[in-house]
Amino acid sequence: MGKYNERKLQNASIMKKVFYQISDPTQDVPEGDDSWVERLKQEKVICDCGNVIKHTAIDVYLNEKIKKSFAPITYVRGTFIGMLREDLVSLLGLQNIKNVFFVGKVYDMKKNISKEYISIVPKVLTFVRGGKESICKRCNRCGTVLYFPLPLNSWYIVEKSIPNVILFPSALTGIIINAEIYRRLKESGIKRIGYEKLPVLGGAIDGCDSYFE
Repeated sequence: MGKYNERKLQNASIMKKVFYQISDPTQDVPEGDDSWVERLKQEKVICDCGNVIKHTAIDVYLNEKIKKSFAPITYVRGTFIGMLREDLVSLLGLQNIKNVFFVGKVYDMKKNISKEYISIVPKVLTFVRGGKESICKRCNRCGTVLYFPLPLNSWYIVEKSIPNVILFPSALTGIIINAEIYRRLKESGIKRIGYEKLPVLGGAIDGCDSYFE
C-alpha cells in the first residue's frame, strides 16, 4: 500500500473519533461583582481581555443571587472563569473535574457561599478549531491566543491536542467530553446544556498552527 493511501486510511480512522463540547446555550450569564473583577485585574489574576493569567483556584463573587435560570455549565460574564452546578458535577465526577480544573467557591451578592455551584479554572486548554475564516490573534497585554473558530457548525479538534482524560477544558468556556459521558448526560435529563459535536482531524485547516506552537 502506498504512503498516500496509508494517510487516507489514517485520516478516515481519526475522523471516526467524536467528542462533544458542552457549554451554556443561554443569554442568562452570571454577573460578577465589579470590585471583585477589578481586583483580579489589578492583581494580574485575569487580563483585560478576560483570560486567566494566574491559573489557580479562583473564588467567584457575584453581584446577584444564584438564579434557577442559570445553566448547569456557565461562566462569569467578562471573564473565562467557569461555574458548574452540583448535579452536573455529580454526573461528571468531582475528581475528573479536579484532574483538569482548579476548583473554587461561588458567593452571591450577600457573600453567602453557594451550595449549588463551584467555580472552575482550566489547568490546560484545548482549542476547538475552524476553517480559514477563523479569528486568531494574540492579546497585546497578556499574549494569550484569542481564537474563535469559524464557520459555525463546522468545528473540530486536532488529534494531537487531545489529552488522555475523559473530559477536558475547551478554550470556548466549555468542557469537551467523550461519547460515553455525552450519552449519560443526554439520558440524565439535565436541561439548558448546549452540545457541539466535534470530529477529530489529524491536522488543522485554519492556517493558524503557528499560534499554537
